[in-house]
Amino acid sequence: MLPSELVILMAITINKNTGQKLLTSPMDITSEYIGYMFNSLVNRGYLKGHRSTGFQLTTIGREVVHSFIKKNSSIATDVVERLRLLGIEISTEQERKLCKFEQEAVSID
Repeated sequence: MLPSELVILMAITINKNTGQKLLTSPMDITSEYIGYMFNSLVNRGYLKGHRSTGFQLTTIGREVVHSFIKKNSSIATDVVERLRLLGIEISTEQERKLCKFEQEAVSID
């Protein structure tokens, strides 16, 4: 999985309203490439949904994020800061959600 694809999965984990347009500008990637990545993630079973209705993680997508967080358990704070730098708004509640998600990932064996 490409790092940029993992960024998309993490962004959707934290904020389901994360859209293709929001991710395009801060990452200096064309909207066509972001669209390609979203479609690729859908086709490979990591995301479900559509551009017009929004995207959600599938069970496989959640497992990938859990696995990443489990292997990098100290990463939650860094991820929050990086997503903020990408222009993705993260409320305190969403930050708590990521910490809870991290705790779930670390406790799963």
